[in-house]
Amino acid sequence: MFPNDACLSEVVHRRRLLFLGGYLLLFGLAVVPMYFVLFEKGVTLLRGATFVAFVILLSQLVYGFTVSLAGFWVLRGGGDALSVNQTLPMDAPQLELPATAIVMPIYHEDVGRVFQGLQVMYESLQKTGQAEAFDFFVLSDSNDANYWVAEEMAWLNLCKQVRGFGRIFYRNRRVTRHQKSGNIADFCRRWGASYRYMIILDADSIMTGQAFVRLASLMETNPGTGVIQTNPQAVLGHTLFQRIMQFAGRIYGPAFMAGANFWQQDAGSYWGHNAIIRLKPFMEHCALPELPETEALGTQILSHDTIEAALMRRAGYAVWFAYDIEGSYEGSPPNLLESLRRDRRWCLGNLQHLWFLPARGLKMPSRVHIWNGIMGFLGSPVWLLLLLLGTFDAATSSNEFVTRHGGMFSNTVLGWIVFGYVICLLLLPKAFGLSLVLSAPAQADRFGGKAKVFWSAVGEMVFSALLAPILMLFHTRFVLVSLTGAKVKWGGQKRDAERAPTWWDCISCHWGNTLFILAWAGTVAWLSPLLLPWMALVFLGPLVAIPFTFVTALKSVGQHARAKDLFVVPEENAPPAELRDMQDSSPVPENQFFKAERYAADYGLLQAVLDPYCNAVHTSLLRRRDFVALRTRHHLGTLEERLLRDGPAALTPEEKYALLWDADSMAALHRKLWRSPASKLNDWWATAFRRYNETLAISFRRTAHAGA
Repeated sequence: MFPNDACLSEVVHRRRLLFLGGYLLLFGLAVVPMYFVLFEKGVTLLRGATFVAFVILLSQLVYGFTVSLAGFWVLRGGGDALSVNQTLPMDAPQLELPATAIVMPIYHEDVGRVFQGLQVMYESLQKTGQAEAFDFFVLSDSNDANYWVAEEMAWLNLCKQVRGFGRIFYRNRRVTRHQKSGNIADFCRRWGASYRYMIILDADSIMTGQAFVRLASLMETNPGTGVIQTNPQAVLGHTLFQRIMQFAGRIYGPAFMAGANFWQQDAGSYWGHNAIIRLKPFMEHCALPELPETEALGTQILSHDTIEAALMRRAGYAVWFAYDIEGSYEGSPPNLLESLRRDRRWCLGNLQHLWFLPARGLKMPSRVHIWNGIMGFLGSPVWLLLLLLGTFDAATSSNEFVTRHGGMFSNTVLGWIVFGYVICLLLLPKAFGLSLVLSAPAQADRFGGKAKVFWSAVGEMVFSALLAPILMLFHTRFVLVSLTGAKVKWGGQKRDAERAPTWWDCISCHWGNTLFILAWAGTVAWLSPLLLPWMALVFLGPLVAIPFTFVTALKSVGQHARAKDLFVVPEENAPPAELRDMQDSSPVPENQFFKAERYAADYGLLQAVLDPYCNAVHTSLLRRRDFVALRTRHHLGTLEERLLRDGPAALTPEEKYALLWDADSMAALHRKLWRSPASKLNDWWATAFRRYNETLAISFRRTAHAGA
């Protein structure tokens, strides 16, 4: 247990003062010299703007360094006693756990991957002996019949395999308002009163049964806690991009995570997944408002998690970051293009948080989390501005001056000191994480040995040096576009490493930035060629972005690195049972007939109408209406006739969707299709019906032959 509230509050207060003092000291060590560097010969508008941009960027850089330093100090000392995970001894008797819902919102995801993960987690939970306290909910917002019907069949097959009926539930939401946050809110309205806790997963999340039980037990032990956020580790990466990102997270992440817990304590943040929430206060205090009607930033909050944590803390409940709980995993984008697609949505969502910074009643740590999220993207245009200002100053100075001093950023000895100091702020956090691994031989062996860890870290630094300016340019564009009021489409994420982007995909994504960098570099070469070496690292990444993106997205390159024991994480050398099980075949049975090219656009609709088994499952999951107006019934009947007579191409997506949502229409379509002669059906249906029966006959013969 934690010490009493007064003692805990005093300890937290001292920690935050220590953290703030260290932060201000480190901040001042760069700001003061930089002030004299820039204003040594007077104040100008250019130098004033440069100083402001430098201060903004330095504030974030020093914050990250201070967090990493605090975490390094904690981990070198054996860990943090003031962690929520320490409130319940690992060998404590099992608690009687209350009803807990495990919810997974999905939208146009890889159906096989989703339900394979659910099967692994369900079976892992069964082994704990505490499974009766947990129910699983798959909350689908998929509005494409191909995904929708596949999800229904996968759910049914999963329930049959693990005997999960009554424990695993599936719901498709008809009105997909507010995306994921609206999906969770809908669950809370319908079923929230039946559960004390809710564990939220992403579509690519994997958690062990022990982790589920541990989270629920910690919530029971700490009744004043509203959220416990785990630290999900990226795993199962195949491409070079994924492997380097998950390696960096495992090597450098522990110090950052321990440092974050050191200062934030009971005012942590929430990442939206792999976390447990106390439902009653969540429903009472964490409802998200609509944003003001403005052209910029939109009215629907895209990034809900940080704000929900702030509202939970404002209501008086603790939000803890359980960075030391094991068994929490997630996937990662397979390539840079998919990562940028996700960042585009996150950028707008984080910028929307500007509305909440001055909100009444929020705790200061919550405002810090909100600000850090905003600066995660807003820092890129500030960095670009700083570089452009420095380029302009150096380019307008004499070449001799640039040669001797490098422009206004290092026109004195103090300038070199500031430059070296900033480099240390960038690199030392990596050194902290690397030293924690290399100083423990057993730990290094989990990553492939000291030599492999070292060279992998060198490769990661090169990768990061190339990636950073690429992200700077894209995030700057995202910020500018978001502030103009451009809409962001909430699309399904592509997590499949097999489908690498083509060269054309890479070119179409990066050509604009490449031309911009070429123009920038050309201008520097024309006005001040001796400045080019100073800008080499900034220019190099965007210039090689096209081949960089293509090569790092290749699964074969990632496999080659794995064969050389580079960028290895512990879960690869000694994978837990849950991750080993994820390598097995998908639990989703597929009739390849429905995947034929001719039916690809509407195979979900075809399957739900034609296949008796699928039709029965689909209609059973629809809500039957007690009353349907005659006008509505007549309209649906007309759509049924048109669909069978003219084929799916004759109906709009909205009309097909209306039929799919009506149980009576789907049952009627199935009967009419099977009873109608081929002459009265559209050729699309007649051919599909004939080939479907041929496929079944072949399947029956194979089954009979196998049995014999």
